[in-house]
Amino acid sequence: MNGKYVVVIDVGSSNVVIAVGKVDERGMVVVKDIVSTKVEGVESGRIDNSDMVSKAIVAAKRTIEERLNITITEAYAGIAGDFVRAAQITDHVYVEDDSQNSNNVTQRDVEALDKRMRSVKVSDDREMVMASDPLKYMVDRREVKAPVGSFGKVLSAVYNFVLCDKIMRDRLVNVIQRSGIIVKEVVPNIRVAPLSIANSDEMQDGVATIDLGGGVTDVTVCYGGKVRYMTSIPIGAQAIDADIRSYSMPEKYVEDLKIKHGYALVESAPGETITFQRGSRVIKSILSKNLATIIEARLSEIAEHVRRELRDSGYSQKLSAGAIITGGAAETRDIEKLFAEILGVEVRVGYPEYGITPESIELISTPAYSTAVSLLIYGAQHGECAVVERNASRNIAKPETAQERDEQTTPQPKHEEPTRRSGRVNAGSIGVSDDFDEEEQPVSRRNSDKRVKNDTRRGRDDDRDRDFDDEDDFGDVIKSRKRGFFGKLSDRLSDLTKAFENPDEDEEQGEQRSRRGEYGKRDL
Repeated sequence: MNGKYVVVIDVGSSNVVIAVGKVDERGMVVVKDIVSTKVEGVESGRIDNSDMVSKAIVAAKRTIEERLNITITEAYAGIAGDFVRAAQITDHVYVEDDSQNSNNVTQRDVEALDKRMRSVKVSDDREMVMASDPLKYMVDRREVKAPVGSFGKVLSAVYNFVLCDKIMRDRLVNVIQRSGIIVKEVVPNIRVAPLSIANSDEMQDGVATIDLGGGVTDVTVCYGGKVRYMTSIPIGAQAIDADIRSYSMPEKYVEDLKIKHGYALVESAPGETITFQRGSRVIKSILSKNLATIIEARLSEIAEHVRRELRDSGYSQKLSAGAIITGGAAETRDIEKLFAEILGVEVRVGYPEYGITPESIELISTPAYSTAVSLLIYGAQHGECAVVERNASRNIAKPETAQERDEQTTPQPKHEEPTRRSGRVNAGSIGVSDDFDEEEQPVSRRNSDKRVKNDTRRGRDDDRDRDFDDEDDFGDVIKSRKRGFFGKLSDRLSDLTKAFENPDEDEEQGEQRSRRGEYGKRDL
């Protein structure tokens, strides 16, 4: 692993987002890159088709790895959906008396209470505990900010538990692992949502974050610097898209129509007609007021659900910092005015700006990536991921094999192209492997033994290095070879020699050879 990398994967209902960051010396996150890929097979956060989701993850992974020249092997995984919920549980322990019988609460008492909370079991076997955090401590029913040092007989606490459906969690882990990435931890998006869009003062005074995703809307309430309430509403921006398509609008135009021409309030929309053309021909058109009517109706429904959840949380009157809307649909014009009117609190659109470096803020210019950046900040606080820089891996020297060492230390024989020379026999012209005129190259003992065996097999003798300056010597050597190719060559040379000396005799022998059918044969 090279450097303190943090990698997160957020599988949403519309897109798969993979973000890679590095942790600097101050603990801030430097966002290196972020990639979003369209995904199918996810409905309201539930994975319904593992193959479709896996392909989207692999595509996003390949893109970001090529951009950064790294290999990702480990990542945090965000999870969201109506199958993720929060539950508050209260429990208590009796304060152990010290030697002075002062009933002073100590760290030992707090740890004993925390141990009891960790042993809490879920009543539904289909759910599992993903996280638990103390919301408040009480000593003899009095709420205290710091329990250690307080006096009392009973120490109690309210813990916030995040529960998740086991099957949905396992599906997410399995799909990510199919792409070659180990899941370091599955993190509920609603638990970490405020990290990148709300500052510490807002979380202390009271703020609600509303993440408008594709299939779900996550609501998180913070007060006193802690997350107090979390819930997921199973409706999101995909509902707006479905409403626009119901007006016979082609799907490929819906996203552009919503982002470029959409308004959350009908009164803000201009009185114009939006048209889509192919050349000079109008394909589809819609009035801007009608489009705004569709968007306002669906966003008003989502805002009403959020208002009810804030009321049920018990903190609707404690949101001094108001509400922050984020997510892809948060870029709709005048959306903050619509939510402020329905929720009755001040509302702003949240962009990722906290916990990351100023350079990263310029890179992340859309609220659609706020969840991924919040997951990066959480990962920076809980440990880096295993990431390999490809340049570093390429410079690692590979061990040499025994054969490679022999090739480097043993001089290799030269290989010459066969040529013909006047008055001499070249090895290449008759199939002999050595040139009689050239000096032998040094070879290893193993290669030398091999060549001696080959020489013996081919009928060579110790006179192979001789020069042949006359035809008699050459003929003697040829005749000394075994029958076969060299034997036939010797016969043919003898016939040609005799043909020049006695043409009549050669003609007679030729007729005999023709009758025997020896001409035209190619026995090699």
